[in-house]
Amino acid sequence: MDPIARIKAQRQDARNVDDPNADLCFLALSESGKPSVRTLVLRDITADGFTLFINKTSPKWSIIQANNQAEMLIWYTNSQTQYRINGLIEELAPSVIEQNWHRRPAASKYMDYSYESLGSQSSQIDARDDLIGHINGLKEEHPEEEMVTPESAAGIVLHPEVIEMLDLNMPNRIHDRRRFVLTDGKWQSTQLIP
Repeated sequence: MDPIARIKAQRQDARNVDDPNADLCFLALSESGKPSVRTLVLRDITADGFTLFINKTSPKWSIIQANNQAEMLIWYTNSQTQYRINGLIEELAPSVIEQNWHRRPAASKYMDYSYESLGSQSSQIDARDDLIGHINGLKEEHPEEEMVTPESAAGIVLHPEVIEMLDLNMPNRIHDRRRFVLTDGKWQSTQLIP
């Protein structure tokens, strides 16, 4: 079984039933042994890996730069299946960022502009209204169709080395748990006790 093909198929099934988790994932990073987890939008899944867009002003960017390993968790409610994906992170080429940035929703583009003009991601502001006001000002100053990809826009691909699947949708609550390890370009499957 190709676990990436299965994840892609289950993601499409989740999208078809409007599962709000269909395009989300949790990314776990570690800085000095301290775990750190975030919810992110999973942009793409290919045989090569899992693509995420990140802003370089984000604290997670410095963690990624210091440690190129991460673990991702994907949960599909409709199929009751969880995937833990461990692997190496690679920064996306600027040309890939440029190509994809213009497809992002307008709000995401204005947030990227805000990180460069108001403050870095996760920095403190006095009130949410300050952020809303700043974005409204950016909309007047920069019509969406004239926006250019900011320098801080970035992305990563998580190249999976190990994928663990836990399927909770089994009779008698005896879950199906498997580990897939990429060995010489092929996925090797091991059945695990859940």
